[in-house]
Amino acid sequence: MNKKISTAIEIFGLLEGTWQGEGRGGYPTIDSFDYREELFFTHRDESTLAYDQRTEKRIDGTEEFVTSHWENGFIRILEENELELVNAQSGGRGELLIGHIEKLDSLTRLHFASKAVTNDPQVISTTRVFELEGDHLRYELEMSTIKVARLARHLAITLERVHEGENQL
Repeated sequence: MNKKISTAIEIFGLLEGTWQGEGRGGYPTIDSFDYREELFFTHRDESTLAYDQRTEKRIDGTEEFVTSHWENGFIRILEENELELVNAQSGGRGELLIGHIEKLDSLTRLHFASKAVTNDPQVISTTRVFELEGDHLRYELEMSTIKVARLARHLAITLERVHEGENQL
């Protein structure tokens, strides 16, 4: 088996499990907000990792959270260690992103850039970066829209592993 492909499969194994954390969101056209998230990764086969992401936003001025976003998708290994992330989101948007893996000592970075965004005329493009280091997973999402033409940060979160191994999605 190709060494690059085995690296991606190894990383899928490291991601597998349940992750939870709190982060900060915002965008030039909206007020900043606190949120929390639960992210489930399940290894489906040799080249596919399924995920389920559930996000709750803090109600301003309170300690209460309400459901704000939910998405499901897959990360697949393509040729030459390229990755494909495909998702469907609770608001109706779908995305196709192409990415790659960087290994930097104990840090593994998965970087994705959108190839197609569907069913949301406001969003032009997105990028997603996952940084895995032990039981910590940092995640950042940037997007450009019809109102903000440059990529600007929308979400940043650090998640902790709370359960290893297979999840039932």
